[in-house]
Amino acid sequence: MLKELTQQLSGNRWIMAAVLFASVVTGMAIAGSINAFSPVPYWDMWGGTLGFYIAHGDGHPGIWWSQHNEHRIVLSRVLFWLDYEFFGGIGLFLMIMNYVIIALAVLTFYFFARQYLATDSALTARQTNTHKTSLIFTALITAWLYQWMQEENLIWAFQSQFFLAQLMPLIALYLLSSAAGNDRASNIRFAAACLTGVACAGTMANGIIALPLLTVYALVTRHSMLRILVLATVSALVLFSYFNNYVSPGYHGSISQALLEQPLELALYVLLYLGSPFFVLAGKGPVGLTIAPIATGIMALMTITALLQGLKNARQNALALALIFYIIYLAGTALGTGGGRLTFGVYQAVSERYTTPALMAWAALFLLYLPSVLNLKNLYRNIAGVLVLIVLLLIVWRQTAALTPRDQMVFERAVAGLALELVVHDTEQISNIYVMSEGLLRTAEVASQQNLSIFGIYPWQDLKERMGQVVSIGSLPACLGNLDIVGEVDDTNYLVLEGWLYSAEHRSPPQLISVTNAAGEIAGFALTGKPRPDVSDAVAEQAYLSGFRGYVHRDAMGEPATLIADRLNCRLTIDIPVIGGVAE
Repeated sequence: MLKELTQQLSGNRWIMAAVLFASVVTGMAIAGSINAFSPVPYWDMWGGTLGFYIAHGDGHPGIWWSQHNEHRIVLSRVLFWLDYEFFGGIGLFLMIMNYVIIALAVLTFYFFARQYLATDSALTARQTNTHKTSLIFTALITAWLYQWMQEENLIWAFQSQFFLAQLMPLIALYLLSSAAGNDRASNIRFAAACLTGVACAGTMANGIIALPLLTVYALVTRHSMLRILVLATVSALVLFSYFNNYVSPGYHGSISQALLEQPLELALYVLLYLGSPFFVLAGKGPVGLTIAPIATGIMALMTITALLQGLKNARQNALALALIFYIIYLAGTALGTGGGRLTFGVYQAVSERYTTPALMAWAALFLLYLPSVLNLKNLYRNIAGVLVLIVLLLIVWRQTAALTPRDQMVFERAVAGLALELVVHDTEQISNIYVMSEGLLRTAEVASQQNLSIFGIYPWQDLKERMGQVVSIGSLPACLGNLDIVGEVDDTNYLVLEGWLYSAEHRSPPQLISVTNAAGEIAGFALTGKPRPDVSDAVAEQAYLSGFRGYVHRDAMGEPATLIADRLNCRLTIDIPVIGGVAE
């Protein structure tokens, strides 16, 4: 298969162009994720990944099935466990898995396309090379699914469930659509579809509708009564298990409440949700908010038309109906999300994270109508080609946002992690990674004791234990740098320091800075990484990330102190003023 694929790529310029386009778009997404990577747990990760791993280690097996908001994220917890058990718990493995899961979705669409196009009688009659067409479609859908508009999901190590919740039902429907026979292979595919449907419930809350939809799909496509009964029974068991001891999040609404009290707002929410890719491609703002509902209306009309056509010969149109049922699943996802999240406002529907299911819905619709587009007469096919080209150009244009530097964001999160390691109650800084709370502080304390996540790697590891240690600086050469600001934080025991530090000898800023008092004792730490274009212009290009922020014990006020560049062996003597403000 690999040899055949290589020959196809080298022998067809359209395939090569599509692959090149996909590579550029995907490459920019990967570059963006690299730029934005931070090992510091972010938001839900403190309880959802780190807290989960601690609870699991403390002997609480029920944590696997416990709720996370309204979800039971069992499959993602498997990945969380793997990340902490084998990859240090820094989230890099999880971020990579986000890309892997999208790749699996692309592969599933390829299998769909290859079979769907090969069975189209009109394309066969015209002797269309459906395999080449499938490869071109797959390349373009790769670019579509790796769009940076879903940045929040791509760079957040916690979001694997968002991708899994869209992937697993797609796989389940594909398996069921290819299990029409009564032979052993079909029975195996049916069993796999059932298991995949069960797994859907362990992705996110919307996954619970996968099995009921599979049951209806089996009924519509005339599977045996035994299979329908099996699917219905499994659906009932999964629903019972999911809602047994279920607790509704108090700050969320419900579909019934939204339908009764805000039906028009709920409808607009769904329209915006499914049209969110075109909201972003149109540049957001008023134009995007106008185009998104129109796009969803077109999707609905096309899906209903295809459904009515497919039902005329459901058995023969099993693949088309599988794609239609997948779109219905994602429409149900939008409706369910709107019911729970409408309390946060209608325009929450165009949040970055919700573009992922919307992109998948449009990918299914594109494939559903691909044979119809290929069978158009030349004029209409050319018009369709122009529309596709416009969309592709918009994708590349919007994808360039992935190349925007994220140094400031990474720096803020790193310093927030430093505050937690040193147990400095700096509410404003810590809010970059989570809401300051006793639960967060307790989780960080336990993680620090066990050297988990960032608390087990440089530069955060064991910094709290090093406080008070005497450091012999001997005749260390001088660093270049300056203390710019000394300020106060919520914690009355500490001051915050800001400035810049750079080793001319090593042509690099240090990553970690130790702050020693007049007695040579470590009184605090700081981290570099803050962009300082002014220093870069005045000193050296390599000093761009020499800006630092950190904390020093208040007892060091009014005394000379020393900033020691860790691992670069240079120092800078400073004076810490008695009160906060600009240092003299």
